[in-house]
This record gives sequence, C-alpha cells and structure tokens, in this order.
Amino acid sequence: MKKLVLILALTLCFDCFSQEIEKTEVAAVTAVVNQFFEALEKQDTVLLKQVASMEGQIWTVNNTVSPARQRMRSFSDDLKTLISQNSYLETPLSMDVKIHKGMAMAWVPYEFRLNGEFSHCGVDVFTLIKKEEAWKIIFLSYTIEKESCEQLKTK
Repeated sequence: MKKLVLILALTLCFDCFSQEIEKTEVAAVTAVVNQFFEALEKQDTVLLKQVASMEGQIWTVNNTVSPARQRMRSFSDDLKTLISQNSYLETPLSMDVKIHKGMAMAWVPYEFRLNGEFSHCGVDVFTLIKKEEAWKIIFLSYTIEKESCEQLKTK
C-alpha cells in the first residue's frame, strides 16, 4: 500500500512540474510576441532583430479590397521600412498560445492605429521556434480588416 501511495504522489508531482514548465514557456512566448509589438511601436530595429528571424516571412491577407489581396515580405524587408515619420500602435486584444516540442503558435486578434487614428483590425498568427533556449518568431501572417472589429474583441 505504501508503494502505491508513493507512486501516486510521485506521479502527481511530475504532472505539477510539467504544468509549471508549460506555464513558463507560454509566458516566454507571450513576452516575445509583446516585444514584437513594442519594436513596432518604438520603431526599434534592434529589438525586432532580437525577437524575429530576419529570414522569416510575413504574409498579409488584405480583406479591405475585393478580391482579398495577399502579399509576402521578409522580416529583413520590414527593417528597411520600420523607421518612418508615422507612429504605429498595434494593440493585442487577446492571445492564445499553443506549444509543442520547441515550436509555438500565438493567435492574436488586434487593433492597429496609424498616427493615433484607427486604421484597421485583424488577426496575427505568429509561428515561433525555440533556438538556443530562446523563442524566435520565424513566421507571421495577418489579416487586415475594417469591419467586424468588435467581434474580434469578444473572441
């Protein structure tokens, strides 16, 4: 009986430890995504290089035109255009993070303001990988929408 109690207690401890590791990893991914938003707002190319792989891709699905238009660029392309006279503020409305064995995905509905004025809303989907014990964004796809923004706040 004592062995059974010991095995049960050890199993519960391992499960609790596993959940703590997962919470720590979710927090780390969330921090990287939030740093991406900070880099955009501050037009900070050094911070962008820290959180995103410059070889990574960015895909846009622009739903404000018909038919919707898709465009692809790299993070290194964004470095060339990030610093401008405009001010950018992308506000995440929520974040859902999924992690599996060194790979993570963050689903982030957002609102975007250009020079303080509402521009559009949409959903960002970040793909990250863990390299040398640090999470790095390797892929970003996002939608651009003008309608149904209130629905994104409730999801």
